[in-house]
Amino acid sequence: MFVALAFSSCKPDEPDTILKNQKNDTALISVSSEMPPIVKFSDNPITKAGLDLGRFLFYDTLLSQNNTISCASCHNQAMAFTDNNKKVSEGTVKQLGTRNAMPTFNLIWFDSLFWDSRASRLKQLALMPIQNPLEMNITPEAVVEKLKLSSLYKLKFKNAFGSDTITPERLAMALEQFLMSIVSDNSRFDKSKRGEVALTPEENRGFEIAGQKGCFNCHKTSLFTDNLSHNTGLDLYFTDKGLGGFTKKYNQEGKFKTPSLRNVALTAPYMHDGRFETLEKVIEFYDHDVIPNLNSRNISRTFIEQATRNRISQEDSKALIAFLNSLTDYDMVTNPKFSNPFK
Repeated sequence: MFVALAFSSCKPDEPDTILKNQKNDTALISVSSEMPPIVKFSDNPITKAGLDLGRFLFYDTLLSQNNTISCASCHNQAMAFTDNNKKVSEGTVKQLGTRNAMPTFNLIWFDSLFWDSRASRLKQLALMPIQNPLEMNITPEAVVEKLKLSSLYKLKFKNAFGSDTITPERLAMALEQFLMSIVSDNSRFDKSKRGEVALTPEENRGFEIAGQKGCFNCHKTSLFTDNLSHNTGLDLYFTDKGLGGFTKKYNQEGKFKTPSLRNVALTAPYMHDGRFETLEKVIEFYDHDVIPNLNSRNISRTFIEQATRNRISQEDSKALIAFLNSLTDYDMVTNPKFSNPFK
């Protein structure tokens, strides 16, 4: 089963060094052998200075309308870059959003982003929360004007891009570089695949149960997600139409991006609206409460049968959670490369 899942703060560079080496320095991103190949973008080469700038921007409240929140306010490293057990996040003046904050690790491999997959590239994603009136509530142009007043950012943009010109595009590209660098691939489960540690009998049993119950139908590969959207029978009627709300296609209503199971023990509450507070509640839902709405017919027959028959025992539920806990990457959530540079 292991084989079935497997794929196959820095000192800024000087501007002349950046200009002489305009290519992706993928050595700056550490990835283990079981993860997919590193994705490269020719229009946004990864550099030490670019990562440094992106990290500062990710943690800077200047990116919000009233200088009260940053990207990290809703994506806390200690919580696997999610929002501190909140169902939905609060914006600049305590407005509540409508969806649970998704984690921001391993995004380098995703070509559909957000719960409704409305962004296909990280530099697109980076500007959307800034512009959202329920979140940071400001235009990228207004952020740029604030950054231009900072001698620190003039230097950092010069180091990253060869000149101190600050634009929304460069803002997005720096954030993209930093987000691409946040990789999670060193959990106990990963270490067990590399022969460094052994999973407990309970964790191994939980892995087997996840396969038997069809969890890996969607939470597949070493990323533990298929990077697709599914309607898993959460509701009979859709208050939030998910992918269908973005594409305007009726047969895609109620579909949401499959989140990764990596670090899932740290990312409560669960689902797009944070409706389930615990993993036990999630398991109980899929074991008892799946709603066969019209669009959930796209769920595999195996999943429906498993969700409506052969109830999971308390012992097996506990084992499944033990396996899910083995997917926590404590190195990522404490890695200083991803931490707040202002502290």
